Amino acid sequence: MLKANRAQMKEINKNLLRQTLKEYRKATKPELAALTHLSVVTVNSLISEMVASGEVIEGEEVPSNGGRPSRQYVYNGNYRKALIIYGYEHNDKDLFNLLIINAFGECIERKKDYFPNVFIDSFDIWIENAFRSHKNICAIVFGLPGAEENGVIYVNDYSGIIGDKFLSYYQSKYGVPVLYENDINATVYGFYTKQNSHTVQTVVGLYYPRIYGPGAGVVIKEEIYKGCKNFAGEVNWLPLKPSWNEVNYDNPEEVVLMLSQIIVVYSCVLAPERIVFYGDFLTEEILERLLLRVQELLKGHFLPHIQFEKSIEKDFETGMIQIAYKELQKREGIIEWY
Repeated sequence: MLKANRAQMKEINKNLLRQTLKEYRKATKPELAALTHLSVVTVNSLISEMVASGEVIEGEEVPSNGGRPSRQYVYNGNYRKALIIYGYEHNDKDLFNLLIINAFGECIERKKDYFPNVFIDSFDIWIENAFRSHKNICAIVFGLPGAEENGVIYVNDYSGIIGDKFLSYYQSKYGVPVLYENDINATVYGFYTKQNSHTVQTVVGLYYPRIYGPGAGVVIKEEIYKGCKNFAGEVNWLPLKPSWNEVNYDNPEEVVLMLSQIIVVYSCVLAPERIVFYGDFLTEEILERLLLRVQELLKGHFLPHIQFEKSIEKDFETGMIQIAYKELQKREGIIEWY
């Protein structure tokens, strides 16, 4: 194993200091030295740099144990921000949300609106206004249906953004990294973050919006599994009967037949601890019938915990915020070395 050089050690120490200060929000230099096990000299030097850059703000003086008052230092949550745009079907229309999060992963601004169509420059006004209102936006993160690889969107419900122009347009115009995450991947990731990672390692989520084909997402040990060309989860191509566009969603028997087949597929291939379905047609009656049907098909050998949610909204937002927050952490200069 190679040792870190001086520059790497400085960044490692600064990141340790950064994470500690973000956790406690504010602390004095002696407190930071005690919490990080760094020397007071190192803390003094690094804090001075972080104050000069604006990442840390000088706070008020507080009494110390019999000595001179110590100055508190406050982490500036607005030093780095991320812009999030994600959309989903709502009342048979496409509803889009814009969020601005700070360096703590907190949402500090939001707006929403319906878009009748989506084209390459559809979000320009939103993003331009956000960049005018907020300094230090370091990343743009889109949460949309479909699949993307190396900046090329090749499967999407919005035909106007298929190709290599959509992401490159915003990256070129705003000069920050632009990320794209599949809607159900982000939703399942949000659901996963609410589970106990010690007992739940694999989660599968499936979203049935009715007017579009279903999508699936898989999270294994805290990582979204995307497969070759990020195609994992494009379950609308599976030759199941009835298919998503043939089933009568108001007929519980047909719905159970459709969902039970996909549960068996994922159970036999991944054996997940949790499978969550998202759809406005899902009911307790369907869940009860579905559990019995899956037990019958798998002869009692395996039965994941199955959960129904009417909407992807909450888990989608949670997942998008976590994905954007991870991107902000990358911007903090964390260096891996071996």
